[in-house]
Amino acid sequence: MFKLETMIYASEDGTNSVFTLNPALQKQLAALATQHPEVCQRKARGEAGGVTYQVRGAALSIQPVRAS
Repeated sequence: MFKLETMIYASEDGTNSVFTLNPALQKQLAALATQHPEVCQRKARGEAGGVTYQVRGAALSIQPVRAS
């Protein structure tokens, strides 16, 4: 088993940098970037499969993981 790491860095300007190795979250962020490019933009794709997006603060919501 392996972990799908996600890191979120908040900036003083109200934006967040989101780096994730999680394919499901990458898909959600890609869809958000396509539908709302003024809110979310892809900034970088890493060699190990990670992707970094820049997201405006109001568009980012963190929810607890539900136990299955």
